[in-house]
Amino acid sequence: MSKPLTVVEYVREDESNPYRAWFEGLSAEAAAKAATAVLRLELGNTSRVKWIGAIGEYRIDWGPG
Repeated sequence: MSKPLTVVEYVREDESNPYRAWFEGLSAEAAAKAATAVLRLELGNTSRVKWIGAIGEYRIDWGPG
């Protein structure tokens, strides 16, 4: 089993939160998929992460492309 990860949201000095602003603009279905992805990362499941050096991108396969 993978080691759990700590997932944190980036908050700017002015207290704005780009992730939260993006997330709140999603449809209910897209928000559920994003929330599931975050939960999987917190559980240590990085199988959907594409790594480019030290930076990772979580990919959600959904829709026609």
